[in-house]
Amino acid sequence: MRSIFEENDVICAEVRGFQHDGSLHLQARSQKYGKLERGQLLTVPSYLVKRRKLHLHHIEQYRIDLILGCNGFVWVGEHVGTKDDMVVDQSSKSNAKSTRYPTSLKEQERSYTPLETRQNICRTANAVRVLSTLGLSINVEVITEKVNLSSSLNLDTHEMLGLEFFVLVAEVEAARRSLKKKKG
Repeated sequence: MRSIFEENDVICAEVRGFQHDGSLHLQARSQKYGKLERGQLLTVPSYLVKRRKLHLHHIEQYRIDLILGCNGFVWVGEHVGTKDDMVVDQSSKSNAKSTRYPTSLKEQERSYTPLETRQNICRTANAVRVLSTLGLSINVEVITEKVNLSSSLNLDTHEMLGLEFFVLVAEVEAARRSLKKKKG
């Protein structure tokens, strides 16, 4: 494992089981699992993330991936197409570990995240922060609504963390719940 991952790497895997000594058995059954890079890891109260059939989402319009863990960990990162990271050239891996900076032009291109994608990552992460602070349920539909709301208002990403946006989100959620009660 140490030839693939380093300490403090963020990875996505399924918990296969627990041992009586407290250790976990993890598995990565497909290429959608592995090391998470170029994104933000957020922690929210676990009760805000409801168990669903799908927890890994690709939001195509923003070119980002969103992972909503039932344990309260939320990952927002650049969309990475499926690839096999388990097959690694050991010489390039050891070289990358020693320098930690991309050396060739090709490596720099692979490690570059476009500005628009970085802004979408920040906007989505801020939507999660707002929902968490307000104690609202966190799912991909509600997050996307809040990202679209902030975009339609032409807010900068940092303005999403301002009091005005919090109030607006709370009002929108109250109106949505009121409509839901009238229909039901």
